[in-house]
Amino acid sequence: MINFIKIENTEIRFHENWPDINVELAMAAINLSRSSTEFNLLMEQTCNQFDFSFFELEVMVLLRSFPYPHRLTPSSLSNSLMVSSGGLTKVLIKLESKKYIVRDANPMDKRSKIVRLTDSGVRFIERKYPTIQYASKQFFESKLSKRELQTLTSLLTKLLKD
Repeated sequence: MINFIKIENTEIRFHENWPDINVELAMAAINLSRSSTEFNLLMEQTCNQFDFSFFELEVMVLLRSFPYPHRLTPSSLSNSLMVSSGGLTKVLIKLESKKYIVRDANPMDKRSKIVRLTDSGVRFIERKYPTIQYASKQFFESKLSKRELQTLTSLLTKLLKD
């Protein structure tokens, strides 16, 4: 049986067994990766309650964040979500089959479509998002103060800026 290796001991092991690396940088990378994995697993579990993937949620939340009629081009979606166009297409097909999005003709470019959240999609995301946000809130507030969460959000935003 494999024992879980606690993150608290990792920094100590680095200092003791690999002192010539930048321990602070290594810990930042490991902690960011593990936190992301832990959060994504929680979000997947929460979304699965609604027969939904976390990635489908991200697409719908991003669309909903834009003014009515809640639409974006597929390239804007894939760039914003940092995913390949092929990966996005699979999710768009699922969302379209659930009637949460439609792909309208793009009047500016006849070769492409514009992804639009349907009224059904808006109702779905607005009904289900509070449950998903509650799980997110539990994840962060069980570990961070309000001020720490603001700092974390600022730092992560800074890392993601161009």
